[in-house]
Amino acid sequence: MRGSFRAILSLLFVATNSLLADLNNELIPLTLKQMARTDRLPKPVEEAVLFTEVALDLGLPKYGASEGWPGEALSRMALSRLNNLSNSKTAKEIQAFLAEGFLSTSLEPDKPADPLWGDVIKRSGEGGIHTPTSPEALLKKIKALGKIKFKVTRVENRTTHLHVEADRSGAEYSASWLTSWTDTKPPKLINLTVKNFETIISKGPWFHDVTNTVIGKNSRFEPQVLHGIDHWAQRITRIGDLSLAGHHGLAVGDVDGDGLEDLYVCDGGSLPNQLYLQQPDGTAKEVALDWGVAWLEDSRSALFVDLDNDGDQDLVVATIAMIAFAENLNNQAFKLRGGFPGAPYPFSLSAADFDLDGDLDIYTCIYGAGNQPKKRGFEASSPTPFNDAENGGRNVLLSNLGGFQFVDVTREVGLDQNNTRWSFSASWEDYDRDGDPDLYVANDFGRNCLYQNNNGQFSNIARRAGVEDMAAGMSVSWGDSNRDGAPDLLIGNMFSSAGQRVSYQRNYEAGKKKMARGNTLFIASKDGFQDASIASGITNGGWAWSSGFADLNNDGWQDLVVTNGYLSNSRDDDL
Repeated sequence: MRGSFRAILSLLFVATNSLLADLNNELIPLTLKQMARTDRLPKPVEEAVLFTEVALDLGLPKYGASEGWPGEALSRMALSRLNNLSNSKTAKEIQAFLAEGFLSTSLEPDKPADPLWGDVIKRSGEGGIHTPTSPEALLKKIKALGKIKFKVTRVENRTTHLHVEADRSGAEYSASWLTSWTDTKPPKLINLTVKNFETIISKGPWFHDVTNTVIGKNSRFEPQVLHGIDHWAQRITRIGDLSLAGHHGLAVGDVDGDGLEDLYVCDGGSLPNQLYLQQPDGTAKEVALDWGVAWLEDSRSALFVDLDNDGDQDLVVATIAMIAFAENLNNQAFKLRGGFPGAPYPFSLSAADFDLDGDLDIYTCIYGAGNQPKKRGFEASSPTPFNDAENGGRNVLLSNLGGFQFVDVTREVGLDQNNTRWSFSASWEDYDRDGDPDLYVANDFGRNCLYQNNNGQFSNIARRAGVEDMAAGMSVSWGDSNRDGAPDLLIGNMFSSAGQRVSYQRNYEAGKKKMARGNTLFIASKDGFQDASIASGITNGGWAWSSGFADLNNDGWQDLVVTNGYLSNSRDDDL
């Protein structure tokens, strides 16, 4: 369906007015409309709906040092002093930061190396005993670490707890430091303690970036893929539904039946989604337009699943307009079969045969309740209270009736319990080994849900099982981390050193302290689950959006992969 346009073509959903063929089917018929680039140009600036700044009220107290938070003043001071110390070039410069009789443990003791995989080794341990350390000796220790980054995670009296990361050629260093300071102006360093450290040493990179090699020859790569969100935010107005947060998923599956995995990539509003078919030489050809799935709607999530049991991979996409269902036609194209409009502002999709009838059903996570043209998500309503919000969207379970007919059964099967959270993602797993899939839902700004499946009826048992994980839930993944045969739970949460530092202070509410702790690992036990996050060392995954199990080095043990980061302005020390 290439059409006659020479300009860039894309597709847009247009709902028809025809009556539903089956009253039990809640998908509405859709047709496709081709649009040339000239049809999609934004309005003149004076008519366009531009991005606006919205002030969010999350109910957070605004305190400074004078209102009972003196630890923040010490935190800023310590961070500034340590940054300057680490950038010192001479012993004389370092001397200005040290108190008389300064003591330090070793920053990176020469511990025995443990093999990780291939030629990659790890050294770990504690810093050892304190010894008098001269400015010359400290300068040598600091320079040996390479480029250092400090984050203050806790303040106790005149002592600061820090998470320290450093890198040099072939090595990455991370550690927990304690630094004690004099009560003088400026404060000086009394002692430095390395509580624990880990150095990973490799003779070469673990992975190679092959993006350009695999997809770089496609026509959309340079004009669309290579540009970041800041580029498009200056060119696409709000009327185009461009999402600045970048919540766009992907799907992997063999859609053309050649035995090679293919890739579907969701993109922001006004930017066409992409379908890459893997070629025998390892490259991938972009064919979304030819296959009928280069949709322009802001798309958050996609699934390749066999919905009609004919042996090929069909496509489900969560768009800002609706949940779109497309049938795979003989491994050669997709045909749009309908859309479900009752899931506004969807964030993610997951599939399972919850009722064991032989057809895959679709669960959709809905983030915010607001879905007006000018206000969505945070702009329509703020999550309150920010650590236990219940004013989010309503998640939806669509039961597959066969023949691309789906019906909303959320309430009928018991999934409307605790169903107004700010849900980010969900994952299915038969954790209780009774033969049917159970469902875990990761919620931002509050408690998560574990819905136990009992013959097609669900009960939320998260509190009883000990897996509510009251935090900033972004993702969920199941995997057997300790190889005991039982599935464990990994939840991706936000780690914030500033949040940890502030929440540790005595005048911070206890119920909100976990919001900044980071990722959570629940190990399955006879009585439910045990929180092994801190003991396993997985909490600090940064500003995590997605965390998953994967055996990266083929040693039979599940490793963890964390996607993190966010939009930020440039810093003074950026190159």
